[in-house]
Amino acid sequence: MSAINYIPNLFRLLLVLVFSLGISISNFAQDTTQTKHNTFSLSGQFRPRAEFRYGAFRPLNRGEKPAALISERLRINFDYSYKNILSLRFSPQNVSVWGQANMVQGAENNGSKFAIFEAWALLNASPSWNFKIGRQIISLDDERFFGELDWAQGGRVHDAVSINFSKNNFEVKSFFAFNQNYKEVYGNNLSNAAGNFFAPTDALPYKWMQTVWAAFPVSKKDKITVLATNLGFQNYTKTDKDTRTYFSQTFGLNYTHKGEKFVGNLSGYYQRGKNLKGLDGQGYMAAVYAGYIITPSWELGIGSDLVSGNNFGSASKQNMIFTPYFATGHKFYGFMDYYYAGNAHGNVGLSDSYLKLNYKWKKGLTVNLAIHQFLTPNSIADNIKNHNHNLGQELDLTASYNIYKFINISGGYSFYLSTPTLNLLKNTLTANIYQQWVWLSLNINPTLFKTKF
Repeated sequence: MSAINYIPNLFRLLLVLVFSLGISISNFAQDTTQTKHNTFSLSGQFRPRAEFRYGAFRPLNRGEKPAALISERLRINFDYSYKNILSLRFSPQNVSVWGQANMVQGAENNGSKFAIFEAWALLNASPSWNFKIGRQIISLDDERFFGELDWAQGGRVHDAVSINFSKNNFEVKSFFAFNQNYKEVYGNNLSNAAGNFFAPTDALPYKWMQTVWAAFPVSKKDKITVLATNLGFQNYTKTDKDTRTYFSQTFGLNYTHKGEKFVGNLSGYYQRGKNLKGLDGQGYMAAVYAGYIITPSWELGIGSDLVSGNNFGSASKQNMIFTPYFATGHKFYGFMDYYYAGNAHGNVGLSDSYLKLNYKWKKGLTVNLAIHQFLTPNSIADNIKNHNHNLGQELDLTASYNIYKFINISGGYSFYLSTPTLNLLKNTLTANIYQQWVWLSLNINPTLFKTKF
């Protein structure tokens, strides 16, 4: 059997499309009198990452062995545009762990399938209005509520329609989604004639989504943004006849300042309604950051986040859990992902005070240092005693270097000093105090082909 038979069917189809398109473009380009209104580009990303996890996501109990793995993302981007009227993007990707796919792949290609990361069409109705439909990234503000989650090898996208307006630095973005999961509820029968039930199993977490975001320029250095989003949750199963949809609303206000010497951000969010389990409640999140640009190379920053939650081990009078549903938590609450990314911490909320020091060398080297002090704003108790609010400290050291304009190497070392309170919340009662994590990544982002015709 030839080697081409081991390439996934989708990848082979893409190769045929690119080859065919290249022939068509070459023939078309021979007519030099033709006005060139079409642009096509082909780009890619190859991002392997090695990790040694001696306490990432949660503390390891005594006797547990650390995890080590190499994962990688392979992404291909097909971009087409016609004048300033139409844009298309088709972006398949493969996310894998080294060794997980068979050396000689079978017919199902387990572990080596391509999936669709982005697939959308954008239509410019006027210089100020555009419409986008399809599988797309939603990244708003500093990604405390809507983020791309690019750190994760798979990233995060939504199936949605977006309607956007922009004029004189004033922006409005709106997103609308209605989701179904036929593979879980209706046996993957796309011709299903009746029923409108949704299950979030191996699918998007919500059935309905409506979001409006607006940005108001205050000055050249200052901007205010507002966010309002409504999410509808349904968790239908064949054994559970509860078909109700529960709705949760989140409102946000952000202020950003970018000066020559000082940068800062102030954010506040309020959440109300029912969660996926139908539990009523309300919560809040507040964040503040101030940075001072010492020199063009050095920046020092200090900040604090407060996320509401419930008491642990005793009854709360009211549900005060705030859920940052689509946030890039890895960006804010420590790179070891103890909070709001991966492993839960008992819904007790979080107080995170941090200090950052960033260095940027003009020759492509950046070094970042962050120190976090984590606390819980709520009471923690078990059958023996009340625990203090200290959840521990984390240090994150990262470095990144641009080897070439489309080749970057980065890595980092983090350690976490755990506490008995954190171990109780994480159910790791015999964990050692010192937990650590090391990673190294190569990121290659070439533009493979670009033409106008």
